[in-house]
Amino acid sequence: GSTPQTQTQARNNIEMMKAVLLTGKPPTRADITQYLTVSDTVAKPSINHNEVLVRVKASAVNIEDIMNGVGRRMLVSLTATKEEPVVLGQEFSGVVEEVGSKVKDFKQGDEVLGHKMPLRERWGTWAEYVAVNEKILVKKGENYSFSEAAALPMSALVAYGAVRAAGLVNKPLIENIPHKNKKPEEVTVVQDDENKALFMDGAVDQSILKETKIAIVGASSTIGLMIVDILASRGVKVVGVSSSSSAATVLANGAVAVLDRHVSGGLGSKGDLELDIIIDCVGGQDIEDTARKALGSKGHFITMVGPGGNFGDAGDGVKGQIGHGAGIASRSFKSMFSSIKYTQAAMPITGGGKILDQLMKEDLKSVIDSEVDMFNEEDMHKAVTKVNNHKSKGRLVFVL
Repeated sequence: GSTPQTQTQARNNIEMMKAVLLTGKPPTRADITQYLTVSDTVAKPSINHNEVLVRVKASAVNIEDIMNGVGRRMLVSLTATKEEPVVLGQEFSGVVEEVGSKVKDFKQGDEVLGHKMPLRERWGTWAEYVAVNEKILVKKGENYSFSEAAALPMSALVAYGAVRAAGLVNKPLIENIPHKNKKPEEVTVVQDDENKALFMDGAVDQSILKETKIAIVGASSTIGLMIVDILASRGVKVVGVSSSSSAATVLANGAVAVLDRHVSGGLGSKGDLELDIIIDCVGGQDIEDTARKALGSKGHFITMVGPGGNFGDAGDGVKGQIGHGAGIASRSFKSMFSSIKYTQAAMPITGGGKILDQLMKEDLKSVIDSEVDMFNEEDMHKAVTKVNNHKSKGRLVFVL
């Protein structure tokens, strides 16, 4: 007779699921939605011995997914065709449906999240089910909804990478972290009388600024808010640079003050603040120049993007990516001859699961723009376009 394994596979050959399919190679990023369709005749994946089948509950939309879909990631992107479509998506949360015979740490019914690297990957996470190696899974913290969990992996790891680059990740957590339950609407934002670029929580004494040595540029971005959160949880005093309209959000995530980026770039209006470290979540030459001035003759400048703009925008194709890398390398080289240290922070390559587990235990706030029904084609298209145009405030999450 046939073994249970082959019976399962035989059944899976016929079992279908819903997924968002990419059915061709879009000529430009803006065209991608014309090639994304919802299908309910996609074969449900089968798993091997060390894999886990997860019923997806939520999957975040990432500019990187769009870059992969357009074939802009050398050595990574697969070209989709009508006959051989691709399912995009890499960050997800869900419930374990089935485990392979050699899987040790997970069982059916476990609530999990993970990041499935899109390396030449045909079957991503914008689907009802996803098969993944158990190594990439983490058990979901019970304080997190499925959407909040799906919005964590890449953003949280990049934020952690920046805090690690600043040498502050091993500072101990403080007791009863005050900002963890604070909502933006509970913050009374007060503009300083003398420095019109400076905004603080009315309940906080200005003397705290003497201890504030770190600025986060782009503090209201998803990664910026997470960096503020991770640092504030360790008792580090942080000033955020953002638009004044985002001040309440940045302060609610633990920053002691906000500098309005519309007033001489924010950093140019730092007043008496003496900064040692500036973490840049935005990128671009202007910010780098302002940061150098703000740091004076010493200090550490950490960037996640480098001149050339947003994540995802720097490298359109191979040339762009190599050029971008060379630019960063040349500046790291330059920093050897100046007293300002220059670092590009990266997402940790290994140990991501342990880090996510730790960040969930310390209640890192997930940053969500909105939830969108994955299989409502019109809404799905709008969501992809919103992310494509860098218009989302926080992570946009597909839900099932």
